[in-house]
Amino acid sequence: METRLPSRFNAAALGRTTTLCTLELPVSHFKRLAALLLDGSGEVRASMQFDVSQDGVPTASGSLQGEVRLTCQRCLTPMDHLISTAFSFGFVASETAADELPDYLDPVLMDEAGDVLAVEMFEDELILQLPLSTLHAEDENCVPQGETGEASQAPEPGGKTYQPFSALGEMLKNDDG
Repeated sequence: METRLPSRFNAAALGRTTTLCTLELPVSHFKRLAALLLDGSGEVRASMQFDVSQDGVPTASGSLQGEVRLTCQRCLTPMDHLISTAFSFGFVASETAADELPDYLDPVLMDEAGDVLAVEMFEDELILQLPLSTLHAEDENCVPQGETGEASQAPEPGGKTYQPFSALGEMLKNDDG
């Protein structure tokens, strides 16, 4: 049975039911992520299965998919970037409990009531999926800003070249001092 995950949920309660949940959130809800993007358009979809580990820790594993708008650093035009990642979370009440989780589980801190905010849970995972250098794919027509794509022409022999510091050189030659 598939259930729509609320934006705030109790991880322990869902873990006991081994529920399969889905959630769709606008990118604009992720404030730190949206600040790194061209705009807050797009949507993130999550699908996750809740369970309880052998140690009694509520867990969730699943995937995130979405599309975000970035600026190509080569041509400075907008581009779409697909996000697709898998995750495995362990829900804990303290930093000490987080340190005791197995390596394959990423810790998610619950509040005093055992609740978790979906936005806070997914935001770091989404930020980690952003490229370090945002560029169009090699096969796309992407020309660096200010270039026309034509080979630059070398100045003709005997042509005048602009030398902005030539006056400074003349001043230094004339300085006696």
